[in-house]
Order: sequence, then structure tokens, then C-alpha cells
Amino acid sequence: MNDDIASTGAVLALWNDVTPDVDAEYNAWHAGEHVPERLTVPGMLWGRRYRRACNSAAPRYLTLYGMRDAQVLESDAYRLLLSRPTPTSAHMRPHLCNLSRWVCDVREAHGFLAPAHLAVWTFDAEDAARACAGAHTASCVHDLLLARRSPDAAPLPWLTGGQAQAIEGSWLLAMGMPAQATVSAQAVPGAVVYNPLPVQPALAPRL
Repeated sequence: MNDDIASTGAVLALWNDVTPDVDAEYNAWHAGEHVPERLTVPGMLWGRRYRRACNSAAPRYLTLYGMRDAQVLESDAYRLLLSRPTPTSAHMRPHLCNLSRWVCDVREAHGFLAPAHLAVWTFDAEDAARACAGAHTASCVHDLLLARRSPDAAPLPWLTGGQAQAIEGSWLLAMGMPAQATVSAQAVPGAVVYNPLPVQPALAPRL
């Protein structure tokens, strides 16, 4: 994994919940196997995991992957991981719910080299996203990501209709925030606030 935000041309954002009976198992798998495995794909530069910290109807978990470009998701290495899941991945897939997947072109990015509390918004228009970013610049720590959603991104091939939940919008704005911003959603109006979760180092690539 190359933690170079300057090389990040695209972002994959995944929101999801998980059935409560496997929540602990999910977090162990996601941090120790799933995200590290994705980071073995050439062009997959970094991965960040988050858990919702405020009262919101949004899914509890958010994962962000930084990529060289969106074509990384069309590569043989990435498609192999989709078509040949590990036993634990195959076990976990039916337990994932309220899943939304955005493939985005990055328009502005800095930070994301260390875990940070995150405020996340989605917008229909770029002007609204940039206005929001400007309004929170003073409270932002070091992370900012502004990205435009691709309308043509293919869905996950194994996902059933009952597992999906649409996150509305065309623009993704994520900003690192001080820890006190996670106390309530009112501290960052309109945002869903997330706490960072751990990710283990990348695994050896599967052959």
C-alpha cells in the first residue's frame, strides 16, 4: 500500500450495516482480512475504516479506499477477489445489509495519512459541496476529500436487492474533525460523523 494522497485519482466509498449477531466477527474479519486483502491490488493505495459516532439513519460503517484511478476496479487482481472470496468473506457476505457503493473521481484531497474523526456529507451539486467545505475549514483538522460519484459504476456482482440501501447524491465531501465533533451530529450540521477504526497491514497477494 502506498499512502500517497497526491496519487489518489479515485475513491471507493462503501457504507454498510451488519446483522448484530456477527458484529464482532465482522470487525475482526474486516480489519484483519478484508481491507488488508483489498490493499494487495495494484493501484489500491490506502484504506480507512470508520464507525458512525452520531444518531443517524445512515449505515453504521463506512470504508474508504484510495485508488490510482477507477480502472483499478476493473483489473484482474480485483476481479479475482470478487469471484474467489475467502471462506470468511463468503460467510460474511449474506450478513451485510444497507450497503451502498460509490465509485468516485477525486476533485480535491489532502490528509488521510493517519486515522481521524470524520464528518461526511453527500450533495447533488458541486457548488453546495464546496460551500460546505469552506464553511468548515476553520474546524477541519488535516483531512479533506471532495469527489464526484460515477453514475456508470457497476454494482457488486454478489449483492442482492434486499441488501442495498441508496445513499443519495452525486458529490462526496469528507473532512477530518477534532474528537469533540463526534459528541453529537449538531456539532457538524448536516454531516454524519464517524470514528476511525483500525486496519491491519496489507496481506500477501493471492496467486
